[in-house]
Amino acid sequence: MDNEYQNYHKNRKNDIYHFNMALPQFLIKVLPSDKRANILDIGCGNGNVLYALRKRGYQNLHGVDLDEEVVKFVKRHGIPCEKTNIIGYKPDEKFDFILMNHIMEHLPKKEVIPLLSYIRTSLLNPKGKIVIRVPNAQAYTGCYWAYEDFTHEMLYTAGSLDYVLRSAGFRRITFLDQDGLDGTSYGTRLIRKIFLRLYDKKVDFWNRVTGSAFHIRSPRIYTWEVKVIASK
Repeated sequence: MDNEYQNYHKNRKNDIYHFNMALPQFLIKVLPSDKRANILDIGCGNGNVLYALRKRGYQNLHGVDLDEEVVKFVKRHGIPCEKTNIIGYKPDEKFDFILMNHIMEHLPKKEVIPLLSYIRTSLLNPKGKIVIRVPNAQAYTGCYWAYEDFTHEMLYTAGSLDYVLRSAGFRRITFLDQDGLDGTSYGTRLIRKIFLRLYDKKVDFWNRVTGSAFHIRSPRIYTWEVKVIASK
């Protein structure tokens, strides 16, 4: 895997020199209140999220990535960053808050639960939290996100993401911004909620007609990604 991702950003034509990203509202709502919290971004890329966190006053920021070029770029901008695989990564201190944005879809199934278990036991403080974002297999865009990136191994639904987290020992699991409405105006939220309910009715109707079904315990996520916060 190390060699596969050495030139990931270059081969995906990602502009690693552009890092003017605002944090999404759903993430702002769950960030630690203590600006001295020890924060790790796994698969940090060019450090977009880390820079945005630094602008908000967070002081103890760390990144890891497999792409040597982006690691050097992040370090040049004053944020500690290492080129390393997560399993086997041994920081000086455990973390209060961990971010893992669009990493798990690149991993073979057999590696997912061991990775999450390692994060829970070896990287996360007892009261620490992790926020995970992965493409949503049930999104309206369908299989696009499964095949748009050649390095994707699988996608997740809310149910499968909940399953791997619980299998890794996480017990407090909350899905974030399920309707994709965080940060929108009142009028936009009202209109989109109406259309989402109509969309639900259409899906339920065709499920009945075609004899299809969803797992009853899996929450419906309407955005293109599934977002979750979990703790021990």
